[in-house]
Amino acid sequence: MSEYALRVELRGNPKYEEYEKLHALMAQKGFAKTIVGSDGKSYSLPHATYWGSSLSDVGSVRNAIRDAVRSEVRDNIIVFVVHSSGWALGW
Repeated sequence: MSEYALRVELRGNPKYEEYEKLHALMAQKGFAKTIVGSDGKSYSLPHATYWGSSLSDVGSVRNAIRDAVRSEVRDNIIVFVVHSSGWALGW
């Protein structure tokens, strides 16, 4: 199973409720707004950025998320997906 980082931008002037719908949809798809560090602590990701796993390839993940967000949240979006082999977090 591959790990992915995703960023979904709702273009234009999205309403708060649209972002709430987006967050719920992403959770339903198995993508979280947090990531667990090597210290075992949970850290919040930047706004509208998500982390999760999938058996699908990067293009298929992008297409599935794009289509779901367009169908359930709003049409004017950008979806950026990165297939991850590792990550580091710092302040």
